[in-house]
Amino acid sequence: MAQLTINRGSRISRVMAIVIGVVLSTAIPGAGAQASTPVLDGSHTPIKYVALGDSRASGPRLEPMYSDSCSRSYENYAGKIARDLGSVEFTDVSCSAARAENVIDTPQRIPNYWPVQLDAVHPDTDLITVSIGGNDSNNLFLGPLCVSPAPDTDRGCRYDPFTEWVAQSGIDRATASLDRVLGAVTERAPNARVYLIGEGGMVGPRGCWPNLPFSDADAVWFTNYFTRYTQQSTAVAQAHGVQVIDIAAPSIAGGHDACAEPEQRWFEGMFSESTAQRLHFTDAGMRAVADRVLADFAG
Repeated sequence: MAQLTINRGSRISRVMAIVIGVVLSTAIPGAGAQASTPVLDGSHTPIKYVALGDSRASGPRLEPMYSDSCSRSYENYAGKIARDLGSVEFTDVSCSAARAENVIDTPQRIPNYWPVQLDAVHPDTDLITVSIGGNDSNNLFLGPLCVSPAPDTDRGCRYDPFTEWVAQSGIDRATASLDRVLGAVTERAPNARVYLIGEGGMVGPRGCWPNLPFSDADAVWFTNYFTRYTQQSTAVAQAHGVQVIDIAAPSIAGGHDACAEPEQRWFEGMFSESTAQRLHFTDAGMRAVADRVLADFAG
């Protein structure tokens, strides 16, 4: 697992003010990349922070990357949070293609062998971020059902009962899996502040062929799909005392979806115009998530 130890200043009071440059080196083959800087003094108790999740958390292609095959970036939101906290023991076990079972009880074998993520969580863990469910839902299947074949065409997937069934059945399956994940996490670390990073935000109220090849009307339907997803996952999170970071609402309201100008995007669409992998957070999107977690954690 990837681990970082830093100490700068007070435990939480400088959350938003301290930005520490950290040079990380890798590596233990087969166990993920590892780097450590000793705590400089014993005057403050470090925050113990663990990041769990799939590629939405890991940040594929955002350089610099860890040297394992989990497509995990030092510049994902977890890395930014850890550096800004100032005094932290940090473990990031997020991994591209992870499913809920890989967090709870089943080692991941795609794209590589990776231990159960929950093993990184301990009773004295203080802070946990979770981003999981995209690979347990039907997100990947919905896109092709709504793709318009050419500019200014309308696939009309919003009228299709099968598309609606695919959408809702995926939400139900993903939120049932999320219930298991959050139950296991909060049981393992009952005193931790746990944050679930919400889904959505890439698709706003318009399409932009070919980067988001949906008609405006189907894009609105897609946005509403993620709103429903967020509502169900929020209900599950609240049942476990977990705080949800809704990144979709500020992304869409602020014009940061994948149809925005490249410098304004929090997400890339079908064709990435940054180092971020297509259909994933940009560096600015990772920063937006980190800022919202930090603001709540400091409150």
